[in-house]
Amino acid sequence: MNKMDTDGILFDLDGTLWDSGEGVTEGYNLAARRMGLSRVFTQDDLHGIMGLQAQQVLDRLVPELSPADQKRFQEEACRCECEILRTGRGSFLLPGVRELLDALRPLCPLFLVSNCMDGYIESFFEAHGLASYFTDFEHPGRTGLSKGENNRLIIGRNGLQNAVYVGDAQVDLEGARLAGIPFIWARYGFGSVTEYDAVLDDPRDLLSMLTFPH
Repeated sequence: MNKMDTDGILFDLDGTLWDSGEGVTEGYNLAARRMGLSRVFTQDDLHGIMGLQAQQVLDRLVPELSPADQKRFQEEACRCECEILRTGRGSFLLPGVRELLDALRPLCPLFLVSNCMDGYIESFFEAHGLASYFTDFEHPGRTGLSKGENNRLIIGRNGLQNAVYVGDAQVDLEGARLAGIPFIWARYGFGSVTEYDAVLDDPRDLLSMLTFPH
């Protein structure tokens, strides 16, 4: 495989860098109890919605609620999961991720673009001490935009000419295509895709796929 030139790597979060399933599940169940719902969520339920935008998540998990109650549930679930995750409980970095980020940090800027709400990426940073590793991040909780549009924002405001996107799911592929950048599939993650430009079975293999600015 020919190496890709890059001056910036955009990462997905869930299934690409970490697994927060336990903490997110605990947060959703705490939110359900606080709202008096009888529903009990499992990690399989939550893994099934990773990467979806907020309304898709709500329609999948709590379709019986009115739009107003869905919004209340979403806000409460976000508060609860971030309370839990920022402590370091209920999540773990996927194998090889810490080593990959340590190796990449001096080579080129790193970015996060995830379909999540306010506070989620910050919880990831706080739980695992990674804020200093990333130059910038974006998500629809702040912009209301799709992953592809948020990719474009990151690329534009950081002046990237040869960005690549690393993710594990179809929504990541679609976001990379919309932004016009190569997509590297994290096959070790949670999702599946219809195509890719390169594939990773171990995060650390990314180093051998790229060439970096001197």
